[in-house]
Amino acid sequence: DNLCPSSVAAWFHKYNYNVSLCQQTFSQRIEYSLPIPIISDESDNDKFFEWLGVLSICGNLNNDIKNHYVNTYKCPSPFINVGQVQYLQWTGFFTRKQIKSLYTIMKKYVSMIHTLPWAALHVQGFSDSPVSWDLKEHTFYTDGDNSYTIVFRPGAHSIIRKSLSSNNKPRISQ
Repeated sequence: DNLCPSSVAAWFHKYNYNVSLCQQTFSQRIEYSLPIPIISDESDNDKFFEWLGVLSICGNLNNDIKNHYVNTYKCPSPFINVGQVQYLQWTGFFTRKQIKSLYTIMKKYVSMIHTLPWAALHVQGFSDSPVSWDLKEHTFYTDGDNSYTIVFRPGAHSIIRKSLSSNNKPRISQ
């Protein structure tokens, strides 16, 4: 075992825990002929993020279904039809430096490609992560959701949505 003596893995190994190296994984999906929401100052951001969630779970995003079943979905208006949507997913442990680098690359890319209506970056933390917002307890046993989504728009505009566990919500003190 060639573990860095200062690593977290070395500490666990020292106390006879099994330690294994997990590799980051990448997957890509392309959707064709898809309606996508247009984002503007008047847009309903909740509907946009709902649409983005349906896209991320491979939900049916065809806009031609016009019935009222729970399992159908209609793209929020206004929307445009695009020829191709790229969905890229990396899974694994990432450093803050890696996330910041990806953020910078995406922000620059959206500012350079003027025909791109928007791009989104979602970072999902682990439910039992040792870190959390503002160094507050992570509340794994109740609702340990700590994630955020950044939507990059042309002109250096962005929308940021955080999903924090109830323990991390601001409290009013008197």
